[in-house]
Amino acid sequence: MKEYCSHHPTRLAHWRCPQCHQAFCPNCVINRKRNGIGFEGEEQHLCPRCMVAARWVGAANLIDPFWNRLPKFFLYPIHLQPLVLMIILSSIGFAVVGFPVIGQVVRLVLWGVLFKYSFSALKTTAQGDLVPPKISIQTISADFHQVFKQLGIYIAIYFIFSRVAVIFGYTPALLFLVSALLFVPAMIILLVTTDSLLQALNPMLFIRLAMRIGWGYLLMYFFLFLLALAPAVVGGYVFSTLPPSMYFFLLGIAKSYYTIISYHLMGYVIIQYHEAIGYEVNYETFRDPELEKENLKKEGARDPLLGQLNVLVTEGKLDEAIELIQQHTRDTGFQDLKLSQRYYNLLKVTKRSRELMAHSAIHLDILTRCDEKAKACQLYARCISIKSDFRPTPATLLKIGGWLTEKGKDNAAMGAYNRLIKTYPDSELLPVAYFRSAQILDGRLMKPDKARNILSHLVTKFPDHEIIPRAKSYLKKLEKNWLHARSEKNQKR
Repeated sequence: MKEYCSHHPTRLAHWRCPQCHQAFCPNCVINRKRNGIGFEGEEQHLCPRCMVAARWVGAANLIDPFWNRLPKFFLYPIHLQPLVLMIILSSIGFAVVGFPVIGQVVRLVLWGVLFKYSFSALKTTAQGDLVPPKISIQTISADFHQVFKQLGIYIAIYFIFSRVAVIFGYTPALLFLVSALLFVPAMIILLVTTDSLLQALNPMLFIRLAMRIGWGYLLMYFFLFLLALAPAVVGGYVFSTLPPSMYFFLLGIAKSYYTIISYHLMGYVIIQYHEAIGYEVNYETFRDPELEKENLKKEGARDPLLGQLNVLVTEGKLDEAIELIQQHTRDTGFQDLKLSQRYYNLLKVTKRSRELMAHSAIHLDILTRCDEKAKACQLYARCISIKSDFRPTPATLLKIGGWLTEKGKDNAAMGAYNRLIKTYPDSELLPVAYFRSAQILDGRLMKPDKARNILSHLVTKFPDHEIIPRAKSYLKKLEKNWLHARSEKNQKR
């Protein structure tokens, strides 16, 4: 049964506290770098309540059962590394088709390379890494004896089969062969987990391993059986109409493709049942790209402080959460929008009016820097309704005025610009506020006379500001319109 975060019931738990026994998702647990000799840079995961080292719940809790993941198994060999290997092996195999002796030797070597890479894929998968291993000398040549150990399993089965056939006849021998082939995946799994051919061939061990996995083992065997038949089916029906050159090339890729899938599937079964079979999967080696994408999508970047706050808020310890934020921001101030919003919400819920108004100016400034237009305008309106002398920064007031103008709230925009002009008479943004006010008065509120007066004041008071050429051009247009209107009025008289 899956274990979920104690504070986020829809998120899978990654960690469990040995002291309070609560489970946590990555966003709740506290991540810290360990210090001290021998631990430099090592990451430590702490319970946000007890501040003790949390324990990883294990890979089985984080992955889907293999029968729910089947489509992804077929995508595994299509990654760049295995795909390149499959094309290279198939190309070389096709190139030596016309050389009987040399071709046979080359194909044998290619077979060994394929099985070595497949075994590496099985082993890395079993260690929790669901990304195909890279093609390298280490991957292909290191521990090549593992290929011979796999071959030793089949040699041992054939040897016993032949002896049983000689002594007891072919019927008992065939019964043995069917039974032995049924446990071949269990033998390969044992070979991976123990690195011992003798243990892999021990009936007491491979039968017990299959029984611990249970019906899942039979289901895995069924899929492996289908994968073993797949190249023949594909070659006989899909590729049968192709030219011989294309046929042999694609058939070679198909054999490699289904072989890699089969070994990846066996490795995945080891992860899924690692606790039942007594195989340890470490957090450091576990890597599931799909799970990582999902966590990032749901939670964004992991923040230990937000994790602690989640726990405190869930447990109703709001005052402690507020105090924690205050301690964290005492020296650095608020830089993060999420943290500022969380603090604002906590102050609002706990009805700390004085602190809420003090933080509102800071939060409004952060909202405007992050271009949160709707939230910023809403907070600004709320603050000025509560406190008439509310003092946001000049840059914030200028942005708020612009956004209110976009929404068609001209009077409110004029109020923001007037607040800037009156509150910050020495601000370098003052000329821009004057100019925008004139634009609203002329274009929106139909008060060109007031706009002309503001522009005249702007040109006189700030003659060297960069906005003056635009202001003069605008003022010239208004004066021209004024003179034209006055002339028409005189003519009517």
